[in-house]
Amino acid sequence: MRSMNRAWLVVSLPLIAGCASGEWVYNKPNATAAQVDHDLSLCRRESTRNTAIAITSAQRIDRDAFNRCMERKGYTVTRE
Repeated sequence: MRSMNRAWLVVSLPLIAGCASGEWVYNKPNATAAQVDHDLSLCRRESTRNTAIAITSAQRIDRDAFNRCMERKGYTVTRE
């Protein structure tokens, strides 16, 4: 029973932390929706970690690298 509780804790903590982290907003004046989608896609590819341990694809993204990439492209990065 104790090992089952530990397993549940190991699985649930990253999920809880992910939900509490807030949402990132990328703003660039006069950017079209197509341009934003293109830039998001490029930065997503650039910042993807090659790791086998990830529950979702979002967990494979190095968020700091992603945000730096978007800033280099002229976006203001904020967290809600």
